[in-house]
Amino acid sequence: MITSRSDLRDLVSGLMEEDAVALDTEFHGEKRYWPDLYLVQIAGKNGPVAIDPLEVEDLSPLADLVASKSTVKVIHSARNDIEVLMHQLGAGFVSVFDTQLAAAFLGFDRQPSLSSLVKAECGVYPKKGQTLSDWSLRPLGEDQVEYALDDVRYLLEIYRNQVSRLTEKGRLDWYRQEAAYLTDPATYGNSIHRSFRKIRSRSKIRSNRLPVLWAMVKWREETARELNRPRNFVARDHVMGAITSMAPGNLNSLSRLRDVSEGFISRWGEQVLEVVRRAQEDPEDYPPIPKHNTRPGVSARKDILRIFLKQESCRLGISHELLLSPELIDALAKDPPESEKELNSIEELSGWRKEALGNELISLLNGSLALRLNSSDCSGLDFIRIND
Repeated sequence: MITSRSDLRDLVSGLMEEDAVALDTEFHGEKRYWPDLYLVQIAGKNGPVAIDPLEVEDLSPLADLVASKSTVKVIHSARNDIEVLMHQLGAGFVSVFDTQLAAAFLGFDRQPSLSSLVKAECGVYPKKGQTLSDWSLRPLGEDQVEYALDDVRYLLEIYRNQVSRLTEKGRLDWYRQEAAYLTDPATYGNSIHRSFRKIRSRSKIRSNRLPVLWAMVKWREETARELNRPRNFVARDHVMGAITSMAPGNLNSLSRLRDVSEGFISRWGEQVLEVVRRAQEDPEDYPPIPKHNTRPGVSARKDILRIFLKQESCRLGISHELLLSPELIDALAKDPPESEKELNSIEELSGWRKEALGNELISLLNGSLALRLNSSDCSGLDFIRIND
């Protein structure tokens, strides 16, 4: 266990000479805006090591490692670990390999567990006894530390196996295109945009109320960050939607809304009324909302797209959830592209997805493909051209 800055500096100095290191963290995010980091696990050629952030208060030596181009950071389900360490270190990540994402290009589901990969790639059955451990308690038990180290113990072997198979299949470049978002700082700074789109969609907010929703989402984010509490501690999404839809002008109107508690009104009522008032009097620009010209036959197109997706997933050996997201399926079903030019305008279908699906997807959506039963195909179905 690394418990001093000098030992951490020596560890990082050695790891910077390696081509790849495995990395994982243990943190608690409940009841907080910023998760609390309680353990960092790293593995290089000499095996796994744990770092105790409660003892090593200055983790800055790790910043050089995560920012190194020459040393790949191998992480399973990397996004949360990266976000936690970026906040802790104040440094961005370069050269990341996510074994969970890579697995989706190699026939696994979109989000396979680490234990399933360890079994498949290494023939080892990891222990699961510490899944619900409280990592904030000290001293940590030996069984806790060993459990945590298992999260990096096998990652380098999995990484090398996956790179080899991705290369053999000609998928390594596809993986790299998809994984680029992991090292893009913008990935970790757009939560208010996601919240805005999510609440707008679920609460069916009218267009004239969107400036109010945008102002409310920004207020909730700032308040949660200031208090270091989760967004839902300030206001749940359905409450945000109700306030936006009604745009109350006084405390009496605010108190009439369902699920708006007296505690919320006493603590934030005046602030909320001011946010609503300003948004109506001087509205800010809000994130653009994609508009689709919904055409007849949406439900049928969704069904056929799902079947096509499963068939292509089977053919390519790539997770169907990775090929096309449910949101993209909905958009394609509502307003399908009719030409390659229109297809190229859809950002989510650029790059490797266009290479994998492009021409066949256009043919499907313009009616040039027909579905038939085929017991010899891995999916039991296949698509044929109408003129075949």
